[in-house]
Amino acid sequence: MTAVAPASTELARARGLAARRRLPWVDLDGGGIDPRATAEIPLALMTRFLAVPYAFGENGLKVALADPAVGPLLATEMLVPLEFVVAPRASVTNLLDSLRQARRRPGSLIGIPLVPELGPEPELALLARAADAGATDLHFIPTEWGLSVRARVDGALREIGKIEGSDAATAAVSRLKVRGRLDIGEHRRAQEGRMRLVTGADREFDIRLTLIPTVAGEGAAARFLEHNAKPPSLSEVGMSVDHQLQLERIVNRRRGALLVTGPTGSGKSTTIHAALMDIAIPELDIVTVEDPVEYRFDGIYQIEINPAIGITFESALRTVLRTDPDVVAVGEMRDLVTASTTLKAALSGTFVLSTLHTFDAPAAVTRLLDIGVEPYVIAATVSAVVAQRLVRRLCIYCRERRPVTALERVELGLDDADHHLFDAQGCPLCNRGYRGLVGIHQLMVVDDDIRRLALERAPHAQLLDAARARGMKTLLEDGAAKALAGLTTLDELRHAIAEDGAGAFSG
Repeated sequence: MTAVAPASTELARARGLAARRRLPWVDLDGGGIDPRATAEIPLALMTRFLAVPYAFGENGLKVALADPAVGPLLATEMLVPLEFVVAPRASVTNLLDSLRQARRRPGSLIGIPLVPELGPEPELALLARAADAGATDLHFIPTEWGLSVRARVDGALREIGKIEGSDAATAAVSRLKVRGRLDIGEHRRAQEGRMRLVTGADREFDIRLTLIPTVAGEGAAARFLEHNAKPPSLSEVGMSVDHQLQLERIVNRRRGALLVTGPTGSGKSTTIHAALMDIAIPELDIVTVEDPVEYRFDGIYQIEINPAIGITFESALRTVLRTDPDVVAVGEMRDLVTASTTLKAALSGTFVLSTLHTFDAPAAVTRLLDIGVEPYVIAATVSAVVAQRLVRRLCIYCRERRPVTALERVELGLDDADHHLFDAQGCPLCNRGYRGLVGIHQLMVVDDDIRRLALERAPHAQLLDAARARGMKTLLEDGAAKALAGLTTLDELRHAIAEDGAGAFSG
């Protein structure tokens, strides 16, 4: 559960708690986290006790606790001596979030050997290394001298190797075609296929393979979907405590439609699946319609779109709704037919979850109006809208804290100078100072006033003002809290929300 930055009041609270318990206190955001120490306690125990080992002391492993009362209980679980200190709860939960993401990615893109050392099938070795390092995509880009191999990790693309020589490049692409069950004799048109990959860390991936003909030769793009990956819970998607509690209430009411908006790659599907995880019980009939199926659930229907055989969002929805499901999750409302069919399902009592491409939460209403959905349908069905972005998460081992400058204080709307930001440094355990992702969120709960504005076809500005008057935070405000907490950098925040008007860097 991501918390806001521990302000001076929270540090003071931790100091007071430490004094009452006669324990030292520590400011974990100041740095000095030893990666060897964090490996000493299982993550499940850390999460259970809200405890983070951060260094080795003279009398044992130093463990920061949000609540020192649990120290004796944790000590009974461990075979090594422990030395307890008190830390702000937000600092502990933020570090646990970072550790959880890092441990899902056992590999690293640092130190990949030269391609000739990767064996007779370098493309497969590079795919496995990239998958274990948490890459979402791997690109084999044709050049005059062969293939440039680039991996996208945490949203950033970087070159991780080269396959030199036209013969070696052609052979690598041909082997990918064979594994993807594609036509190896076809070189003039794009092809799409799938393959299975088991990595050195014994992780199994489904890979969506796209062959791309270019003027320099054939290239390939691979999208990784971990076969047995489980989606995070609502407490793990990076929401603030307030956002999480509000969203849990909405999801557990199971009424109307919950929409998640944002650009491609902003984690919308993950949030939808986290919400499903929160309500997936045997007593509910849950159906998803996806393109593709990213997470696999036991006990629910999951339908994958395949236009080649006539399975579209529209046709799948019509089939599904005849079974009177309790919950339907639709991958994306791309057009009027899909949006109308999806939202009208909510009119009949089905709880609907779906995604849209808009830059903030109020824009979801105007987007639905623009594509032709009737105002009464929007007003009667949409219960809440989440807008989100993903930014790279700072590495907890090498991030560097610094005071906020005067210009940054104005930029972020801070009322005093008692704040710090963090910069990326880079170390052998991360990717240029970052490891993992964290979400920036905006939650608009639809009340009677928002419904009235939807019926009146009110412009975006009016919807935004009405939602802000009822306490809705901007993406900038949520992102600023996470930058101040040391979860990301101000540069990442600027890149994520300043360019499309989703925040308020301009005021």
